[in-house]
Amino acid sequence: MRVAVISDIHGNALALEAVLTDIRASGADAILNLGDHFAGPLDPGATAEILAGVDMIAIRGNTDRYLVETPDDLLEEDEEAARAMTPQTLDWLRALPATATFEDQVFMSHGAPASDEIYWLDRPKGNVFRTSTIEEIETELPAGKFPLYCCGHTHVARVVTLPDGAIVFNPGSVGRPSFNISEPGSAARAGPEAAYALLTLGGSGWSIDLRQIPYDNKAAAALARANGNAAWEDDLLFGRRR
Repeated sequence: MRVAVISDIHGNALALEAVLTDIRASGADAILNLGDHFAGPLDPGATAEILAGVDMIAIRGNTDRYLVETPDDLLEEDEEAARAMTPQTLDWLRALPATATFEDQVFMSHGAPASDEIYWLDRPKGNVFRTSTIEEIETELPAGKFPLYCCGHTHVARVVTLPDGAIVFNPGSVGRPSFNISEPGSAARAGPEAAYALLTLGGSGWSIDLRQIPYDNKAAAALARANGNAAWEDDLLFGRRR
């Protein structure tokens, strides 16, 4: 069995198309989507059209929740995303669950299982992130036991094996890949390429391939610039430093 896990598209339709092309070529049997679909200064309308044709299990992210619960208190770029949403897309966002499971094998959350705003595998430390300790990760585990737990939210790809053999991982971000500047080697694993994870179940259990897919990130950066967001432009050109 092969399962693709995507997260944090943030309206980057160009990156999403490249990732879906790679997923189709990989022969994945299922796609799991960890949320944060549209918010950002890119192309939420095109992203919604693409996702409408994808067979997947999806959950909501924190920015998805903001779009439908707090539309009068959004960042400027997210106000634009909200205006680009059709009533059908907003209804789809409202119906998404906060968490989900797949085949009794994978637990899906956007942030930590208890909250879409808690960073699970990396924690804020001043203006940067630090790697979460094993104890901090275990404290956030949900009820019930699963071989795999996946989360998004930080945009930083990471795989952590717990003492009992369970694995917690973040596939990274499709639309705004990031790396942890406080962690040696993190930058080498995350540039501007679109990120996702491909899970394969074999005789010895699950393996996780953190993939980086080249796409026309310069065109995405130009779109961010045209929409007045220099920070996103820089992140899309070089990768986001967290």
